Amino acid sequence: MHPGNINDSLHSVDKGELDKIKTRISQLKQQLRIPEAIAKTIKNELEESYQKAEEAISHVGGSSDDISKMWGYNYGNILYNHLAQRDTLEGRQALSFIKMALGYELISHGFSEIQYSSFVMGLGLRFMLGFENLKKSIAEIEHELQKLDTLPDDEE
Repeated sequence: MHPGNINDSLHSVDKGELDKIKTRISQLKQQLRIPEAIAKTIKNELEESYQKAEEAISHVGGSSDDISKMWGYNYGNILYNHLAQRDTLEGRQALSFIKMALGYELISHGFSEIQYSSFVMGLGLRFMLGFENLKKSIAEIEHELQKLDTLPDDEE
């Protein structure tokens, strides 16, 4: 499509319809803006989770691969908490910023492919723990529901 065709298409659009499109675009632009408070929170969480991983590994000894795995495990919990808020505008903004900031942080630490893999493994381990806890909670709920089903009905 040639640029002239786009202009012709825009001129053929009803003025009211074009205003609606402009309004919607400006609304989306506002929603995509990530507030400084969210950005600072995410940056602090990334830094703190890395520092905690370094401290934990320094106590027991280990390689940088172990630090990256522990960092992934620590950060998995933080990410899980942000995922729980994904239905809110702030939650979506936080997740968008996490996607950008996490890539930068991983690169700035100079991780090798093994260390990237270790980080992802740590994230996976955290999510598996969450999944196992969820399964356990569901099993407990099912058990309690079965108890209710076996109670005799009251006679009137």
